[in-house]
Amino acid sequence: MGGNIFKDYASPIVRENIRPTLKKYIEHLGYIFPNKAHVFENFYPVGSVGKKQVSGDLDLALNFSKLFDSAPYNAKELADYGIIHQEWHSLYKKIKSRARTSTDEMCKLKAFLKLLSHPISNEGMIHVADSKTTNGNIFTMFPQYDYYGQKDTYVQIDWMVGDLSWLKFAYHSGESGSLKGLHRTQLMVAMLSNKGYTFSHLHGIKEKKTNKFVATTPEQAIDLFSSLFGKLNRDDFHNFLRLHHFLELYSSKEEYEEIIKSYLKILDLAKARKPMVLSGFENENS
Repeated sequence: MGGNIFKDYASPIVRENIRPTLKKYIEHLGYIFPNKAHVFENFYPVGSVGKKQVSGDLDLALNFSKLFDSAPYNAKELADYGIIHQEWHSLYKKIKSRARTSTDEMCKLKAFLKLLSHPISNEGMIHVADSKTTNGNIFTMFPQYDYYGQKDTYVQIDWMVGDLSWLKFAYHSGESGSLKGLHRTQLMVAMLSNKGYTFSHLHGIKEKKTNKFVATTPEQAIDLFSSLFGKLNRDDFHNFLRLHHFLELYSSKEEYEEIIKSYLKILDLAKARKPMVLSGFENENS
C-alpha cells in the first residue's frame, strides 16, 4: 500500500515464499528487540498478501494495543525498544508543534515509529525508508527467503499500526485478475470526498468541515456510507466490482459521473490500471 518505495531494489514475491520470508522477518525483529519479540508475533497480513500467486509487497497490520505491555510510551517500555524517553518526548513535541491536522495520539505514534526505525536500520538486515515514516506506517525492505534459505532478492514489507479491526477493513483486498485492493479503497475515497469526507487508511473517516473523525470502526463506516448512499452491508465492500455495482445502481447519473471522474483522477495519480468496467467512461463523458 505504500507504493514501490524501494523500486530499484525490491522485487515481487511469489506466494510460496511469503511464509518463510515473514517467519525470518519476525524472528529478526525479535533479535533486534529481544524484550519485545512477542510484539511482532501479532503482525496480521492485510491487502492481497497470499491471495495471489505474486505480491508486489507485503502489508502487515499491527494492533496498537500490542505494542506496549503497560502504559504506552513510559520510560521502561521505550527502553525495551532501545528508545530514550526524553528523546521520544522531545521529538513528539516537535512533531506536534508542526502538526495541522494530526491528533495528539498521532503525533506520539509518529515520534515513536521514527525512533523505532533507528535500531532496526542500524542493525543492517532490514532497510527502513525513514523519511517516509508516518503516524502509523513504517516502510521496510528485507531479503526474500524460500524453504531452502535466503535468496538474492528483496521484498518491500510495510507496517500499518492502529486499530486492527479498522486496518483489516481499510486494507482489505478481495480483488481478482489485474485489480488490486486500492481499486476498491480508492473508490471509497472518491465516494466520501464527493460528500464532504476524507478517508484515512490508518485512522478512519473525517468530516472535512470540522476535521473531526466521524467513523473509526468498520461498523461506523458502513453506517456512514449507508446514510450517504443507501443501505450497504459488509459484503458490498468486498471488492471494487461489488462497490461499483452498488454505486451505479443506487446513485443518480450526475452523482455517479462526478464520483467516477474523481476516482479516475485518483487512479491516474497512483499510476494504477483503470478497471475494464470503466474503459469507455471518459469517451462517453468527455
